[in-house]
Amino acid sequence: MLSTLATPAAAAERLPGHTRTRPLPPDPGEEALTVLGPAWRSPTATTVLAGETFDLVRVAETPGRLALDYLQRRGIRRGAVFTEYGSWHFFVPPDSAVLPPGTDWPQAVTYLTGQHVTIPGRGTRTADQAPLHWITRDPAGHLFTAPIFLWAALRTFTATPDLPTTGNAQ
Repeated sequence: MLSTLATPAAAAERLPGHTRTRPLPPDPGEEALTVLGPAWRSPTATTVLAGETFDLVRVAETPGRLALDYLQRRGIRRGAVFTEYGSWHFFVPPDSAVLPPGTDWPQAVTYLTGQHVTIPGRGTRTADQAPLHWITRDPAGHLFTAPIFLWAALRTFTATPDLPTTGNAQ
């Protein structure tokens, strides 16, 4: 069992490799356009169906920001992230809900597949103060975040340490 406060890298290293059931496009720079089609370039918010070509991991802003920062600083594959009313959404390959045995996405995470979601218009950014906007669309054309490293980061940043008990434990 993993320590509740393991670092994301340590947690990911202890797990068998994560495999995808569907291959990614050969050119990562074309990944977002290949997966989302015209919705990726749309200047307005667009509703798309999660589950066929992508899934989403939704988490509160603070652990989302910490996880994205962790992945960026370590050069780990990350893709587009958007926010909707304070919840951060990370794109992951379809079927990324299936993690190695003995692991689950943290309780603070909502895994979205098989439902319609609205993604922001291509130019909608944080400075616009819109409730639906992109946190990042970099690196250019990349859509997916590496699911096993995202899992490890979110497990770390959503964990609560065990609190010491007081009084006599019987």
